[in-house]
This record gives sequence, C-alpha cells and structure tokens, in this order.
Amino acid sequence: MKSKRFAHLLLPALAALALVACQNDDPVSSNDSLNATEDAAESIASAVGADNGGATDQLSDVIELAGASGLQKPAEVLLGKYSEPNTIASIDTSYDPATGTWTLRLERERGNPNGIPYAEISRTYTYQFLNKNGQPQKYWKVGADTAYTIKFNIVEGTGTHRTRRLSQQLTGLSGSFTATGVNTRLVTINGTYFRSAVDTVTTRNAVRTLDHALNLTFTNVQGPRGSRLELSRKISGTVSGTYTAKVTFQRGESYGETTINRSFTINLGGGNATLNISGKNFEADLTSGELK
Repeated sequence: MKSKRFAHLLLPALAALALVACQNDDPVSSNDSLNATEDAAESIASAVGADNGGATDQLSDVIELAGASGLQKPAEVLLGKYSEPNTIASIDTSYDPATGTWTLRLERERGNPNGIPYAEISRTYTYQFLNKNGQPQKYWKVGADTAYTIKFNIVEGTGTHRTRRLSQQLTGLSGSFTATGVNTRLVTINGTYFRSAVDTVTTRNAVRTLDHALNLTFTNVQGPRGSRLELSRKISGTVSGTYTAKVTFQRGESYGETTINRSFTINLGGGNATLNISGKNFEADLTSGELK
C-alpha cells in the first residue's frame, strides 16, 4: 500500500518537473534564432555568388583585368570575354588620360529570363592600372612593363536575380578594391563592398521579404591571374561583414525577429563559401550563391 501511495505521489511530481524542463528549454526561442540566422545566410550567400552578379562576380572582373587577354587587347575587351554560353554582355568604356582612369559600364544577362536561375545586372566601374612606382598607365601592359596594382571602384549597380529559394531586387551597390601582384600568377585583393537589396525568400512553405543592407571587408582574397573560367572555384581568402534586415512575413509561419542584425565571417576556398553566423556554420556554393 505504501509503495502504491508513493507511486501515486511521484507521477504528478515527475510530470511537473518535465513541464518545467520543457519551458526552460524553449523550442520557440531556439527556432526563432535559428530561422532568422538561416534567412540571413540565404541572403548573404546570394549576394556573394558569382552567377548572381554578386561580390564574386566583381572580384572576377578585377582579376580578369590582369588576365592574359590583356596583353594584346584593350581593357574593354577583357570584361567582354566569357566562357559561359548562357551569358550576354554589353560593355562600354571611356578613358581619361588626365587621371589615368577608365570608366566602364556593363550589362550582363545569365540564364533564361523565364527560368531559374536567372540574373540581369548592370554595373559602373572606375579603375586604374598602376605601375611599379604607383603611377597610372593606360593598359595592364604598356611596352615591356606590366602594371603592379589595379585600383578598382564599383560606382553603382542595378539588377535582379532568381535562384531556387530566393529572388532579389538590388537597390544599392558600391565598393573599393585594391588588387596587388597583378604582374604575378596570383592576384591578391583587399577592399570593402556595400550592397542593399530586397530579397524574397521561400522555404519551409513560408514566404518573407528581407529588406537588407550588407557590408563586406575582403582580406587577402586571392585568385589566379588569367581566364575567369571557373574562377569562383579557385578563389580563396577571408571575408568579414555585417548584415541588417527588416523582415516582412507574407505567408506561412513566422519567427520572433522582425529585424535581423548579424555579424559574420566567410572563408572562401574550393568553390565554397563557409559562413559562420552567430556560431553556426553554413556552406554555400560560390558560383550559384545557394546554400547547400
């Protein structure tokens, strides 16, 4: 009888303890942080991807300016040479001899306008080829001398792109890169990059928009001088940054955060971008700009 009475008292106590334990390990709070961070990762990966016209695409433009094609051809031809059969490019350039500065305007279209993936972008750049004394020269190679450094600025950009889980409308773009060692086999790039856009993310049967701003700092990012063929798979280095977004939930489930603020790092290598955001790692394909 005593054992039955003890069991009768023990069962409610254990149930109460289990309820308290569940409340302390709040799954809603945990999922809120996880989902918001995953959305940030989707957005960042997309903004870095090469085929989306992301940061890697601009890094490839810098590196291609010092490519082998530049030995005999003017700078405007370099950015017009693509290996991708589904890429359309339009290039317009002008040169200011007083400052030794090129201005380049380009338009690119990748993929099927009615399909996925797809990207349509326009960019305006300015850049200078600097010799070993830090003085401008017109081309990457002038006479027997090649440039040692390229100063490259992203003045503005517009565009839109779509991937399987995300569509984006670009609202702002700027950046400043210094490429050194452009007279060697390996180009090193340091600089800053700013991008703002509105993303529509569709995952887990839910749709939300992320009106966001992204700041990136590139530290010793390296790639081989020459063709941009599969260049995103040959780039390595470190990127750090901040991501801020205002979230609007359109359909399906939501999470607690309506404003996302995250700091992060990205390790580039082997065609991948490994993002570390709030202690959680995400792997993205550097070409497609999609999380794996």
